[in-house]
Amino acid sequence: MGRAARAAGESRCPPAHETGYPLKDADLEWRVWIEKWFRHVADLPFAARHVRFWEWIEALTPGVKPRPAIFIWPRGGGKSTSVELGAAFMCGRLSRRYLLYVSGTQEQAEKHVQAVASLLETRGVGRSLNVYGTSKGWRRQEIRTENGFNVSAYGLDTAARGVKLDQFRPDVICLDDVDTQDDSPKTVQKKIEAITTAILPAGSADCAVLFVQNKVHEDSIATMLCDGRADFLHDREQPFVEPAVKDLHYERVDRGDGHKVYRITGGEPTWEGQDLLTCQAQINEWGLRAFLQEAQHEVEGGAGYVFDVNALQVCRCADVPALVRLCRAWDLAATEGGGDWTVGVLMGLAANDTVYVLDMARGQWGSHNVRIQIGQACLRDRARWGNRVRLHLPQDPGQAGKDQAEQLRRAFAAYRPVIEVVSGDKVTRAAGLADALNSGNVTLVEGDWNQAFREELKKFRADVADQRDDIVDAASDAYNEIAPDREIKVIRF
Repeated sequence: MGRAARAAGESRCPPAHETGYPLKDADLEWRVWIEKWFRHVADLPFAARHVRFWEWIEALTPGVKPRPAIFIWPRGGGKSTSVELGAAFMCGRLSRRYLLYVSGTQEQAEKHVQAVASLLETRGVGRSLNVYGTSKGWRRQEIRTENGFNVSAYGLDTAARGVKLDQFRPDVICLDDVDTQDDSPKTVQKKIEAITTAILPAGSADCAVLFVQNKVHEDSIATMLCDGRADFLHDREQPFVEPAVKDLHYERVDRGDGHKVYRITGGEPTWEGQDLLTCQAQINEWGLRAFLQEAQHEVEGGAGYVFDVNALQVCRCADVPALVRLCRAWDLAATEGGGDWTVGVLMGLAANDTVYVLDMARGQWGSHNVRIQIGQACLRDRARWGNRVRLHLPQDPGQAGKDQAEQLRRAFAAYRPVIEVVSGDKVTRAAGLADALNSGNVTLVEGDWNQAFREELKKFRADVADQRDDIVDAASDAYNEIAPDREIKVIRF
């Protein structure tokens, strides 16, 4: 709304004699104001996101309700500092009188309010006093200034309560740090209920709403505001989403001592304060998965998911080094043309502990055809890798599982199969593979099966009972057989 108001000829703020705000701040353009009072806080050139944010802040006009603004910024991109400075700017101009600062927890909200208080103290803003000369409000959760500007902290983890300060209702609501990586769907819904039933309805008639956050995960409030799933703030401006690096390219390289690190090979940083070298250091410090989620907004598979397929490496078959351990593990089904899939995943372990996913056989086969497919895979594996490939087959609990296991043992006796009873939950079985994969230590050998492998691992969740998991089960068993810390029993042929 702010830019539309300017186009319509409305002044940015009413004349100083009508509002009583300090003349020395009233007519300062935001860049000049920052340069004059807070150069020590914001001493780098502004990114496109900063400029758009400050244009929205500067356009705030008493009595005029702007459209809600949604800013999706990368972690480390100056988010909270900008919002806190924006609060100090509102105080200097009195374009707003009561800011409600909302965060996921009360502790977070109070930290932001205290940061605003520090900025105001640096600026020399006095505290509001009662008739006895005592400060009316300058606490962890509340600021009240002598010129009539007020700030309150509100944590979404606190019990719902009325939002009002004397005769004032909030005329600006800022939602900052409302999402966290650990939020369950129930927690997200609880936060949305607090926002829509306790916070937004408490705003004044001209209340301005500002939402600043990174996406965090694919079911976060920030993500839902961007993709249209959020059933509130429907009149919001088009969300402004900016990653740390546009067109990011990276690779994993050996730093010279056998340890691998990430190196950024291309991309355009969106802010000088978070340049490519800084982002590269953040990748290696936070981890690739965290950086892609927190700074690049690549959040698919971020909440409740087990595998970060973005960390999978890919190579040609010719580039696979010598392997010290190999195993093809199977997850069995016996329904022709439908139902679950039979899957056999071949993995190998290199001397540097890198895991290579070499091949995957997959089909909806009947029980007789399942044995044919296992036998054909055994022949291929022995022709390519010799007799070093371990054959791992699952055994279902109960007598039927024992009978099937004995039949398989006889059918593939020449390959000395390792047959183990399926036990434990699937997420626990997959933990070792997930750790290796998410750390960038798993490489896919190029093949037409790669997409199916990636898609199932990408969608596999820790909090869903009924899901496609045939590939996950086979891959987990193969990894657990060749894992670097597993004691391997010698099998003689």
